[in-house]
Amino acid sequence: MSNIVLENGIAALNFARKWTLELLSDIPQDKLTHQPCAAGNHALWIAGHIAYADDVFMSNVGKKPARCSDSWVKLFGMGSIPQADAGAYPSLSEVTNALADNREGLLAWFGSMSAEELAKPLPDDFKTFAANQGMLMTTIAWHEGLHAGQLTVVRKSLGLAPKFK
Repeated sequence: MSNIVLENGIAALNFARKWTLELLSDIPQDKLTHQPCAAGNHALWIAGHIAYADDVFMSNVGKKPARCSDSWVKLFGMGSIPQADAGAYPSLSEVTNALADNREGLLAWFGSMSAEELAKPLPDDFKTFAANQGMLMTTIAWHEGLHAGQLTVVRKSLGLAPKFK
């Protein structure tokens, strides 16, 4: 039997990731920490933050082993402040590997759940994100979309062509 909550959630997560990667694809390597405004989020921070967020949900809600090192909390966690120094960050390839690996793990975690498990309420400290585990998929996709919008601002400030036409 089909599980529409799971199918729609996974489709939303895949759609969001496809566009995040597309928006990142042609930002010049030497512009990855370009901030479009004072203290603005730059492309490398955005990509790392999204990868880190997948890990946070997987490890804290899904009780899976954390994949990101402790240094990622300081660099990409909530409340972290993007720095213009690219040397303060992991390489783009490390960040994009984390994007792929963490999303693969997240999709596997969600994909392993029954309809009953997807309906299970989230722990109290995560209820501000979603009422239940199934709804969490769309919240994660929305979060990624919010940051993809920031990537469009980064791109525009660099004079790069829009991706959505």
